[in-house]
Amino acid sequence: MKGRFRHDPAWLDAFFQRADELFVSFSGGGFPYVLPLNFVWLDGCLYLHCAFTGRKIDLLRQDDRVGFAAALDVTIVRERSTTWYKSVSGCGRIRIVEEPEEKRRALDALSLRYASRCPRPAPDAMLRRVNLLRIDVEDICGKERGPR
Repeated sequence: MKGRFRHDPAWLDAFFQRADELFVSFSGGGFPYVLPLNFVWLDGCLYLHCAFTGRKIDLLRQDDRVGFAAALDVTIVRERSTTWYKSVSGCGRIRIVEEPEEKRRALDALSLRYASRCPRPAPDAMLRRVNLLRIDVEDICGKERGPR
């Protein structure tokens, strides 16, 4: 079991390049609130594109602690009663990105990641129209199990 855990930056980078969505759990409101979000892994932080209003924004203003998880290559191996997978989970603190150059850099990275047709570099008008969140990762662990 010990050999399944992955902490090395190269493994995490490769994982996050392939993962399609990140499930984020917000802490406020008495119960966890979990939802999938588009994201990009940039300089050891997770950047998320979202609306300016809504439940997740209300919750992050109450409590900036979040958990997150993603999985890749999940295969149920019924004949062996096991599952093969790659996954990442962790926690951190989330905040709204306000600084224009950080926001532009993250938005451009998101645009490249999802092959959007948005102009790059993101024009100032676009920066005013989109909201970005940043998770400052405090703890992260990858895990994998697959065929030998």
